[in-house]
Amino acid sequence: MHKRTYLWLFLFLCVAFVAWKLYTNKQQLAEETKLSDVTRAYVPVEVTAVQLETLANHLEANGIFLPAKEMFVISETAGRVVEVYKNKGEWVNEGDLIAKVDDEVLRIELEATQANLAKLKKDQDRLTNLIEGDAAPKNKIEDVELGILAAEAKEKGLKKQIANTSIKAPMTGALGFRFIERGSVIGPGIQVAQITNLEKLFLMVKVTERDVLKLKKGQSVSVTADVYPGVTIPGKVTNIGLRADNAFTYDVEIEVINPKKTPLRAGMHAQASFTFDANRKGLVLPRKAIAGSLQDAKVYVVQDSLAVLRSVVLGGAFGEMIEVISGLQEGEKVVVTGQMNLSDGARVQVTSTN
Repeated sequence: MHKRTYLWLFLFLCVAFVAWKLYTNKQQLAEETKLSDVTRAYVPVEVTAVQLETLANHLEANGIFLPAKEMFVISETAGRVVEVYKNKGEWVNEGDLIAKVDDEVLRIELEATQANLAKLKKDQDRLTNLIEGDAAPKNKIEDVELGILAAEAKEKGLKKQIANTSIKAPMTGALGFRFIERGSVIGPGIQVAQITNLEKLFLMVKVTERDVLKLKKGQSVSVTADVYPGVTIPGKVTNIGLRADNAFTYDVEIEVINPKKTPLRAGMHAQASFTFDANRKGLVLPRKAIAGSLQDAKVYVVQDSLAVLRSVVLGGAFGEMIEVISGLQEGEKVVVTGQMNLSDGARVQVTSTN
């Protein structure tokens, strides 16, 4: 009996010891985790202040090529498409036939109108002879003349409608899209195709209010496409925006002749280089502060020990520095080292300021 009691007592003490050990280990692990969280609560970073500096007498701005001429082919008639003559990707000249819409009913109506018009003209001749011989009153011919005018107007309208059933290219270019097939039923105002001409391109860039007044329509510009980094293409300013956008930048349109040896496509990125008569001022920061690509640039701005991810619009590059067109203010602190360990809203500890 005593041996059994001692055995139960021994087992109880073993279980109690194991439970105490597990609790102690859990508490120690929690303390280590808490200490680790405290240690990692702040990400060490280096920052620099956004500065206003005197820049060189030229400006570089990034943009995207757009086609100088692009147009939708719109149907001016209703009916079933009986034939399609051009396929997507084919080159078409202005006036080329793209598709044909059924015009049988219109032609039948035109024939009936022309027959009625011929009859009215014969009636006019007979009445004229009768009036000259005093065999008919003069007012009789007025109704016939009005009928002739109405028939002639209807004939012109039907001929125009029949002409509209031949859908033709309104400009020269490549058939980028074709939205109909043989057997399709279309109506007035329906988009039939899209024609794009890339012989000339527009490079659309944005400049700040400090620079827009220095630009002039017709000014020469050097353009470099990202796909041909060593090739310079001449261009000229054809339009300057009159109103700023929400980022307080102005659109500038640059016309470029598409080179045959280095052909360009709409949607490609390029850089335009403008030259001015005098130096100018602008906000700059180190290139290494940029997180992501230059086309979709973002930076981390330190505010109250927090890293705030902010989108910025960039201008030209000047060595290791790059101009900021919009998105930052002079004096703001931007992270230049440590971005890889950051996320929007992360707590940071500034180790040094450049």
